[in-house]
Amino acid sequence: MEFALIVPVMLLLTLGLIDLGRAFIFGVSVQEGTRQAARVAANVLNDNTMTNNPDAVVLGRLVAASNPALNGCLSQTTTQSCNGATWTFTVNVDNSANGLTTYTSIDAARLAAKQAQKPLTGAQIKVTAAGSVALLPGVSTGMYGLSLPQIGVQGQSAMVIL
Repeated sequence: MEFALIVPVMLLLTLGLIDLGRAFIFGVSVQEGTRQAARVAANVLNDNTMTNNPDAVVLGRLVAASNPALNGCLSQTTTQSCNGATWTFTVNVDNSANGLTTYTSIDAARLAAKQAQKPLTGAQIKVTAAGSVALLPGVSTGMYGLSLPQIGVQGQSAMVIL
């Protein structure tokens, strides 16, 4: 009798701990991915020979380095659903140190710096991945009138261009 009362509570606690651990692992992996992507972005900004969509290169590094959180995500700066979560990726270049503004792509920052004849040295590049991880992915609760909360996960890193 007592066992029947305790099992649902223990099962709920166990599943909650598993989901919390999953969200923690996603957060750590996304933070590492943004660090690596920011490093790549800093190198890409100074490499004028790379003209073929540098934002995709940076976001590709973000996705590749954020295993297991971003499995199946595309290297695009759009909101997308992958791996049981909804993610938004951004790459911003803040060149206000050189009198220019903030740009949402590496190409736009390069072009503005070239037109203004101001270097990208001192500019700051920021890579962000933000998403909401579902508790108990794959479990549909809508038919019972229940809704499970989402856990917000974000990784953000910035590098200064030298």
